[in-house]
Amino acid sequence: MGGFGLFTPGFAGFKAWAGGTPDPSVSAARADLLPPTLRRRATPLASRVAVVAAEAAAEAGVELARVPLVLGSALGEQTGLEILEELRVGEGMPSPTRFHNSVHNGPVAYLSIATGNHGFSSTVAAGLETPAVALLEAGALLSERGGDLILVLADDPPVPPFSPKNPYPPLAVALALSAEPRPTSRAVLRGLRRARSGAPRVPAAFLCHSCAGGLALADAAFSGKEGEIALGPEGDLGWVVEVSPWRPR
Repeated sequence: MGGFGLFTPGFAGFKAWAGGTPDPSVSAARADLLPPTLRRRATPLASRVAVVAAEAAAEAGVELARVPLVLGSALGEQTGLEILEELRVGEGMPSPTRFHNSVHNGPVAYLSIATGNHGFSSTVAAGLETPAVALLEAGALLSERGGDLILVLADDPPVPPFSPKNPYPPLAVALALSAEPRPTSRAVLRGLRRARSGAPRVPAAFLCHSCAGGLALADAAFSGKEGEIALGPEGDLGWVVEVSPWRPR
């Protein structure tokens, strides 16, 4: 495992986050990877997915056009909820663009089109278990096919009337994973399993975020920690994974 990407308001990338160097001017993801025609139509979630995937792939030294893509998003696009609200208040049928932006795998589709990636892609949603289930999906694919893979975890806070009791900011995290260690590898993952655990170790603002486990894992792998990482949810139905620094022989 090596190669990380992150976007949340106030941070320009994963290294800025890890280094504790916020930038108040960073409020929206600018997905330069997307050509202008796609960028104009992309949702904020799709833009964040593209930004963090590109960051992780560049750090790992892999080509986004040639690697499988796995997206974990518990809520997916908020556009679907917005369309339902429009229908409820009688504003007519949604535009084709808004409709296709409501599809759960839309962000991966934007990324695939932009990079010319005709390979495997997958999206999963499993509530607070999304980081673990997405990692399970990625691990199964790497076990079957080998090679490299980009895993992205991304969610926005739900719009009204489903706004969370404990608000949290938008977050997207990307991890570059590989079946075998690469020169850019920083950590080894093993032992993904259900186990009673505490909440993922993340700043308080992200404790209720569905992607908190992905942020905790990225932090641990980047900083060279060793041991069991809680992916969420807290309690008897939690998931954990073992992380250890990669030490070349």
